[in-house]
Amino acid sequence: MRRGLRHVLRTVITTVLLGLLPVGPASAADDECRVSELTSARVTASVRFKHEGEDYSKAEGLLTVKVPKSWSRAPDLLLNGDTERYRTAMRCLLRFPDDPFPYRDTEGRTAAPEVTVEEKWVTVDQRVLTWVTGLQTRHFGPWSLTVGDRLWRLELMPPSALGRAWWRKVTVDLGGRPARQVSSPPTTGGPTELTWVQGKASGKPPEIDVTLQPPAAKASAARWSEHPWYVLDALGWLPLHGALLVLVLLAARAVRRESVSAPSAGAVPRTTRNLLIVAGLAFAITVVQLFDDTLLGHFARQGTAPFWTDEHRISVHMGLALLTGLGLCGFGRPGRAALAAVVAATGSGLAVACRPEWFALPSGLWLDWVNAPDDVLRFRDGGGLVAFTASCACVVFVWLVGVTAVLLRLWRAAGSTAPGRTPGRFPHAWLAASAVLSVALCAVSLWSAQNVWEHQSWLSRRNASEDYGLWHMATLFADLRWFPSDWLDWFHGTYFWWWAPSLAILAVLRARDTAAVPVTALPSAAELRTLKAFFVVCVAPVVGWYAGVPLPLLSLLALWLVLSGLLALGTRRAVLNRELPRTGHRLHEVTRGADRQRLLNAARRHRELHAQLRRLEQGQQEEDRFRLEGELDRLHRLPHPSPPPGLPNTWIRLPPSIGPVELALAWGPRATAWGNGCRAAYFAAVFSVPGVVLLVWADHVRGIRWADKFVQRFGLVDTVTAAVALELLWVGAGFTLGVLWRVLPGRRGPVRAAGLAFVYASPVLVQLAGSRLVGQPLGTWPLELSLVLLVLTLTGLAMDIDTFRGERRYWPTRTGLLLSVYQWRTASVQMAFLVGQLVALVTIWQQLKGNDPMILIERSPSESTGGSGN
Repeated sequence: MRRGLRHVLRTVITTVLLGLLPVGPASAADDECRVSELTSARVTASVRFKHEGEDYSKAEGLLTVKVPKSWSRAPDLLLNGDTERYRTAMRCLLRFPDDPFPYRDTEGRTAAPEVTVEEKWVTVDQRVLTWVTGLQTRHFGPWSLTVGDRLWRLELMPPSALGRAWWRKVTVDLGGRPARQVSSPPTTGGPTELTWVQGKASGKPPEIDVTLQPPAAKASAARWSEHPWYVLDALGWLPLHGALLVLVLLAARAVRRESVSAPSAGAVPRTTRNLLIVAGLAFAITVVQLFDDTLLGHFARQGTAPFWTDEHRISVHMGLALLTGLGLCGFGRPGRAALAAVVAATGSGLAVACRPEWFALPSGLWLDWVNAPDDVLRFRDGGGLVAFTASCACVVFVWLVGVTAVLLRLWRAAGSTAPGRTPGRFPHAWLAASAVLSVALCAVSLWSAQNVWEHQSWLSRRNASEDYGLWHMATLFADLRWFPSDWLDWFHGTYFWWWAPSLAILAVLRARDTAAVPVTALPSAAELRTLKAFFVVCVAPVVGWYAGVPLPLLSLLALWLVLSGLLALGTRRAVLNRELPRTGHRLHEVTRGADRQRLLNAARRHRELHAQLRRLEQGQQEEDRFRLEGELDRLHRLPHPSPPPGLPNTWIRLPPSIGPVELALAWGPRATAWGNGCRAAYFAAVFSVPGVVLLVWADHVRGIRWADKFVQRFGLVDTVTAAVALELLWVGAGFTLGVLWRVLPGRRGPVRAAGLAFVYASPVLVQLAGSRLVGQPLGTWPLELSLVLLVLTLTGLAMDIDTFRGERRYWPTRTGLLLSVYQWRTASVQMAFLVGQLVALVTIWQQLKGNDPMILIERSPSESTGGSGN
């Protein structure tokens, strides 16, 4: 009896002691999170895939956790987000508490988790999402998505602190795609939407493991950014730039073959030579920009030349960025002071790239805080981050000086008649501005890297140990070290590749206009070819991305065919190209620039006589109708271009549907095609300002996009640069409309503008058709096309009004003058056309206002390449 009692007591004591001993590594987290108090918590989770109407498949997750107020850390959920107690409480509910440094670069959050307090509960709602842009595993919320070549695997990974909570409902919406495999049968749902429901607390969450097969287009888009496909991506864009280079070279050859004999013709060969050099230089830099990341990443994976492609890859990027900037400076010839500053900046950048140990930087420009913490300490204490940021500023400075010098030389060459070096110097104020802008841009880049860090490590334990500081510094530098490569991708890959050739083409046209004696009525064949190259390079949209595969040549071909077709139609239907009856002569051969004033007077008299006829028909005045009609008939005649012998005063009638007003409007407001182009560019610049504001709002500010700017390396400056680029684009479109004014089909400005707007829309229509096939979004293209048509239409109206600007003082408003020029019947048609455009624009704007834009959660796919290796 006693022996049995002693045995029972011994067993009880042993059990109690074992319960008091630590049971494993999870006990620390249990103590921190008070897991025993979370057994009554209630959890619901859902994930929803969206494939159609997106560039990449999107997965949105919602996790709702209701914890009892009795939980010890429930009050901490209401604290400020930068407090350690708040992060600890959220880490217990949303992540794995055992990991003090949780870091997710594949999880996007539009806002902090929403916390609401009820009578007995505190509810936390977390909304997350991820874009499947690659084949790596993506963690977002309690979900893990493993992306394969064709099949994707979705798993529920519940936080360990909620392992014994009541998971009431879990929903998986596969976006219209039936599952290929499901680990456990769902409670309810269908083939594309599965739901697991637990009617009561079971002590563990459901085991969910679903395999799905996304649409082929979305699987291709995700796979295309991986090795070795990202090399083919660069190869896919290269033919576009090669084709543009060929167009520019053919235009330069045509200009060289068409001689211009004038005292000021010396600027023509100089600007043509500049065009050839700039086109080749821009193409060479484009090749570097496309392949610096991709080829280095490819060779690093293949183990080829690892010293350059892997160990010192960042130094190679730095050297390439400086080398391309020096190439621009070599052509631009910025002057002695600027050249000295460029040499000093280049030397500083190369010193950091070649001898990083001099500046407390690691030899390979890579920090490993786990295996080499001493390098991180030396980097932090020795100012290595400041040194590398300064070297990035040197890269930007060399580029800005080179870009400014190139643009100055191109434009000055068009106005210089003396042989030899182009006159002018590099302004010192611009040199100082370049230095300030370089420092500011790199400082903002460092700030954005810090914002990315805050976004992706928001639940980390900041004061746990010194390891957090080492991890923070190493990760910050790992982001910033790609600056030289990203600079080429952003500035040259987005803007400068077309800025320099566009200005070079304008310089050629300006030089030809200055040298052209006598003034020709229509642009020559060489000028038309040059204008076509200008429109393709400067104005035409660059599209052609389908499910990750770049096919820009399809859109370029459509643009070229439509533009050539429009000009071919103009050779038959343009007013000045219409043939006179029975003579075979065209109107531009009969009338000259010197006849413009006579044509304007005839057009004015023609309108007055028509007004008198209308009043006569309405009984408002008494007049000899036959006299009025006879005078109108004489105004529809021109001197015979080749009168019969003995009849020098023979006249010939204008072609059908062409009157004095149409003939005056066909010449445009200026005497030369260049003058018309400059005038139309001015009008387009004025009318496009509201459109630029609207497009910048739609593409850069709308919804969450403005918040995304703070986590993008060039986000803020890109907003300003994009606005400038849009304005330049529309100015270029207006200039093209003005120069081609006399050869475009149509009798009124809006009709001429509609033809050119259709040319602009042709590559976009090809893109939209392809986007429909692969399930991509239309984006803001409908809005942009509507704005382009509206701006060009207003520009055409302004050009028609400006043609009769000599009568402006006789009319109280420009609208009255326009109605007089167009006559009431034609004016009503043009106004209805304009009102229709405004209604369509307002409709598109309202649709955009109600739609959410794409939320950037990682580095934008357009800002990074698959071979970056970061």
